Formats: sequence, C-alpha cells, structure tokens
Amino acid sequence: MRKLYHTGIFMILCIVAVSCKKEPVEILTLSKAGEEFYFGEKVKVWAGTEGGDNTTVSYKWTTSGGEFDGWRTQNLFENLWIAPAAVGEYTVTATANRDGGASSSRTTNLKVTRYFFDEFQSRFTFDGNGWANADITFNQIVDNDPLKSIFELTSATVNKAGIFRRDLNLAPLKIPLSVRAKLGWKSFFRAGQPIIVSLFFKQPSENPSYPFLREIRWEYYPTVDPATTDSYQIRYETFTPASGKSTFSTNTAVLPAPLPLINPIKGKSTIFKSASNVEKSIAFAIDANNVFTTYVDGVQWFSSNGIKDWLAYCKTTFPGFEDPLASRFQVSYPGRANANETGTTGFVNSVFINNDGTILK
Repeated sequence: MRKLYHTGIFMILCIVAVSCKKEPVEILTLSKAGEEFYFGEKVKVWAGTEGGDNTTVSYKWTTSGGEFDGWRTQNLFENLWIAPAAVGEYTVTATANRDGGASSSRTTNLKVTRYFFDEFQSRFTFDGNGWANADITFNQIVDNDPLKSIFELTSATVNKAGIFRRDLNLAPLKIPLSVRAKLGWKSFFRAGQPIIVSLFFKQPSENPSYPFLREIRWEYYPTVDPATTDSYQIRYETFTPASGKSTFSTNTAVLPAPLPLINPIKGKSTIFKSASNVEKSIAFAIDANNVFTTYVDGVQWFSSNGIKDWLAYCKTTFPGFEDPLASRFQVSYPGRANANETGTTGFVNSVFINNDGTILK
C-alpha cells in the first residue's frame, strides 16, 4: 500500500510540473515594408512567431527613433512605424510575451535616407500615401525594377489641366532644398502645350501685408519645334495676402518686383524636345545661399541670383520676414482641347526631394 501511495504522489507531482511548464515562443522574423524610407513615412512592420498557442501571445514594440502610429495597440504582432525627420539608421524591436512568462525578441534596422522620394512601386499611391489628383484618369505600372515602375495619367477634362500633386506636410521643407522629377508623355500629347512642374510655398501666418514666395513654375513644351517656337518658360510668383496682389517674375523686373531667374524667362531650347515614351529629368535646387540652379537630364542648365536678391531685399525691407516654407509639389499635363479629342497621357517615374544641401540632378 505504501508503494502505491508514493507512486500516486509522484504521478500527481509530474502532472503539476508539466502543467506549470512554460510554453515556448520565438520570433523567427521581423519584417518591414521596404528598405529605405523618407521623413514621416508610415512603414508597416510585423513579426513572424512560432511556438504553441498564438492567442496567448502579446507584443511590445520599441524604437530608437521615430514613433508608432498612436491608434494601433501595442500588443499586436504588427505595427506602423513613423519615420523621424532626420537621415539615419534606426532600430525597431518587437518582444513577444506568452502568458506564463516565456518571451522572445527580434530587432530590424530601418534606414531613413532623405526628405522624400517615390518610385511608384506601391499600388496604394492614393490610399493614404500623400498623393492627390484632379481631372485625370490614372493607371499604375508596378515593377520590382524602379526604372520600369511608373504612374500613368490621362487628362480627362476639357481645358482643365490634369494635376498630380503631393502636400509636403510630413516634415518642414525649407531652403536649402532640391527637387527632381523624372517624367514624360506617351501615345498622345496635345499640340503646343506644356508640362508644368511646380513647387508651392506656404503663406506665412504673420504679416499679411508682406509679399511671400508662392510658386516656382517650370513649363516645358516637349513636342514643339524649338527652332521656331518657344519651348520653355520658367519663373516664380510672389503674392501679398493683404492686397491679393500676385506678381510673376519678368525679363525687365526691378526690385521690389520678383527678378527673373533666366533672361528671357521664355525661349527656345532643344533640350526640352522629347518623343513618346522618352523620359526626361527635370531638377532644380535652391542652395543655402539662396542661389537657384536648374538641371535637365542631369546636366546643369543655368544658375540664378533672382530669388536670392529678392529674398535679400525682403529681409532688409520687412522686419520679421519669414523664410520660405514649401507646401506642395505638383505636375500638370494639358487638358483636352475638346470633348472629342484624345486626352494627353503622361507618366511619372520618380520624384525625389532633398533638404540637406545635396543637389539632385
């Protein structure tokens, strides 16, 4: 009897020991949606976990920079990391904890490389990704090769430009700044009309009687004969909120009017001629000294003190004059000539924006 009694006790202890044993949990992978990221980008990160019943696992997320999207709970296997507004390499760590005490951690590195870039390799361009449009229909051709991935748009409205734009509100964009777009047209382009690349600037909250830099506008005409017809126009606009006065730079302007970037501001050049399906690189920069420089297909076109001298005048003349703050990037294609005409079809391969003084060409 005593032997049976001891055997029973031993079996009970074994059962208790097994029931108290910690179920294992292991994070095998910690994945991220991409390899390089821009300021303020929202990046999906998720853990792949193995071991036992996953309904009893909760997660804790930490990062060395940036933050997690506030509406997401911390205990899920996935999270949304928001990149900081500074170039650098950051870590995200997920720790899985199982009821009963077992835990496992894994870390991944995320590299923030510049103020903004988009090579249109995501099908969610208009799904909370910052881009907006007006008076176009669109199609995306997505490819793992960024040189082949494009955003394609067709003008949809008579005499209204087809617009593709992005607000620059994830982080402040001040001078120095550099912008480059690789774009073109395909199949049909309305005769005698331009493609327009614009950078808009925010109206300052103070001193509405002061003028401010409102837009840099670069128009180029890809299908005209540059031997006989003007093929470019590049200028900038200033605006005074209190009076509602808008002034574009002209060839003969003198201060306080906005000075020309190039003289003539409108003219003929063979560098803008481009055929169907031919990509063109359009880039401009304002450096730390407020010097404005342009590049076409990677080659410098001209450099100008027009904006520099106008800003210097304003800072001397208007106490508390605020530095320009960019608010929106925009590309426009010509609208339809009439309801029966085919709409112009354009494409954008990439948009890059720097704010660290590095020039995009």
